[in-house]
Amino acid sequence: MMEISGLWGGFYRISVWVMRFAWLNMLWIAFTLLGLIFFGIMPATIAMFAVVRKWVLKDYDIAIFELFFKEYKRHFIRANLLGIILYVIGYFLSVFLNYTGFMHDSSFYPVLLGIFIIAAFLYVMLVLYIAPVFVHYQLRFWQYIRYAVSIGAINLHYSICTLAVLAGMYYVSFRLPGITLFFSFSVSAYLTMFIVHIGFSQLLKKQQELSNETSIPTS
Repeated sequence: MMEISGLWGGFYRISVWVMRFAWLNMLWIAFTLLGLIFFGIMPATIAMFAVVRKWVLKDYDIAIFELFFKEYKRHFIRANLLGIILYVIGYFLSVFLNYTGFMHDSSFYPVLLGIFIIAAFLYVMLVLYIAPVFVHYQLRFWQYIRYAVSIGAINLHYSICTLAVLAGMYYVSFRLPGITLFFSFSVSAYLTMFIVHIGFSQLLKKQQELSNETSIPTS
């Protein structure tokens, strides 16, 4: 079959990617609802990141639904356990923030505020990196949490870049709410995975360089 080139080829490739992102976005929404939102959002998010990771690695010929459904079923329990941990931590952070507000006139307020800021920062890193780390590495359950926080903190410049891109994406979604149904979540996942994967690659490169340095015999 002759490959489409030129202007029409460009339109065709754009339309293919539009359909891919729209289909993945609707799958995420559908399977989140299938899990009654609370029990569906984390497995659907993990499944969505498994798909976009393939795209970031330039594996474009995957069957989107088959991979999504496979990862959704495969990680349903562990993804929900991670989700519950995120919910619980977020709840305690909100309680701690309220308590800190009540202590506004206390001499302990700066200390409490500092603790909250550090804890909130680590929590943001956890939320931002947990799905990319989960689909990229094969670790023990609690290691996913530790790796997500530590990699996010180490690659702070990539973390800030990702947060800025996501903020821009959701600003556009807020201004144009019609795109939420078709693109907001899938495009956000792809952009997150794309930037975070650069951080993963840089981290692996540093580890390899360190390994090479330590393995070179000295005279």
